[in-house]
Formats: sequence, structure tokens, C-alpha cells
Amino acid sequence: MPISGYTIGDLIWGVGGDAIQPKGGAWSKLAARMDLVERGVYGWATDAILELSRNFRFPALEKTGPLITLQKGVVSYSNDMLIQPADAGKVTNLIPSFVRYFNYVAGGSTNSSSNLQWKTIDALELLFSTPGTPSYFTRYGDEYKIAQAPDRNYTAFLRYQIEHPFTGSTAGAPNAVATDIFYLPSDWKLIAEFAIAEQGAIALRMMDYAQQYHQTIFGDPEFERSSGGRGNPGMIFRRISQMEGDSISMPKSLRATVRKP
Repeated sequence: MPISGYTIGDLIWGVGGDAIQPKGGAWSKLAARMDLVERGVYGWATDAILELSRNFRFPALEKTGPLITLQKGVVSYSNDMLIQPADAGKVTNLIPSFVRYFNYVAGGSTNSSSNLQWKTIDALELLFSTPGTPSYFTRYGDEYKIAQAPDRNYTAFLRYQIEHPFTGSTAGAPNAVATDIFYLPSDWKLIAEFAIAEQGAIALRMMDYAQQYHQTIFGDPEFERSSGGRGNPGMIFRRISQMEGDSISMPKSLRATVRKP
């Protein structure tokens, strides 16, 4: 799914609107208050969009890291070693894949590889000192740890998702501005508007609004308590990723199995 083409200002004030002449967006969901800038609406937008982009995969935020060498006997690698230099210092929210080649040849067309499987650090503790072909990884703070300890040098790369970027950000402090691009797909625009409005309603002590918008996004309390087993789902539950959509739409092959009597 391509990015929406909307801006953060579109989400807050409605498409074509601004703080002086708002037309919709989160503003219309907060009783059309005209003091949202002073109250911190751009901070609400930052927090809401970071939260959404932290838990779901979005192609516009995914990157492929550089080829790196997993060195013989070395099990710990920093985040910045595995991501693109332009992303150094950024938060990596999700790790779709961590690929290790068996015998990488530059320019080769038959380089065989496999994905490292994620496990908890507790499950891997004993393998960190056991030489072998790396098959697992975990994250611990800002470090990636692999297991088994490489018995020789291997080539690998990481597929990762960065946090949603904002041009007003300073080191360690994300901050959205009105002209920032909204990097999520267009069918997440309304979800983002409700998420911003929920953050604002909490800050403004409009708790009835906050509760209503939370349920609109995530589902009613019964749905959340049952992990989707009962109750009414929210808007996020009804959204599917590009990969899920492709999986559903592609034809499936069936093979009949006949058992002997």
C-alpha cells in the first residue's frame, strides 16, 4: 500500500484546513475547540501516530539494512550496525526478518539463506557460548544477540521498521509539524484522526469522548478483554495489511487425499 499523501495538518484540521480555518479532522472530534494549538495538539498527534506505527507493519516505514558480517565468535551487534547509516539513532519498532546467508558470494545468483528465528534471551543464554551456524536472534536493549555463536564469518542483513518520522524532531524527542507527511496508508487516516482526538480528549479531561474514541479504534471492553473472541471490534481490527490482503486474494491450490478403505 502506498503512503496516503495526507499531512499531519490534514489529520488535525481536515484536508485543506489549518489552525485558523479548520475543516474537520481531529479538531471536529474535540468539540471544534479553537485552542488546540495552545493545548498541545501537535504533541497529541506525535504520540498517537507513534503508537499506531509501533505495533503494525507499514511498507512505507520498512527498510532493508546493509549487508553485514556476523563475525566468528561474536554474538552481540548494536542496532546502528544493522540499519542503514541514514537511520542511525532511530528507533526500530519491528523486525520482519533477519536473514543469514550460508555461503554468500557477491553478485551470486544462488546464494542460499534462511531467516533467524526470534527467541527470548533466556532461551538463548546457553547457546551464546556454543559455536555453530547462527539460527536464532533476540533483542536486548539496543543490542541484537545471535545464537549459536558463529563458528565462522557469515553474511547477513536485517529487515526492519523505523518509527514514524517527523521533521520537527530533535535528538530523542519526536515532534510533528503540520506539513509532515503521514506515512501510513490512506485507509488509516480516520483511525489516526480518532487516535489524535483520543489523546486530546484525555489531556482536556473530556473523558466521555476519550472512552468513546478508544472503543471506536480498538473495540469495546469485552472485545479487548477476550482478545477479539467476543464483543464488538474496533476500526483497527477491520484493517488488514497489504500482505494479508494479497494472501486472501491469491488463488489457493487444494490437493485431495483419498484414503484406502
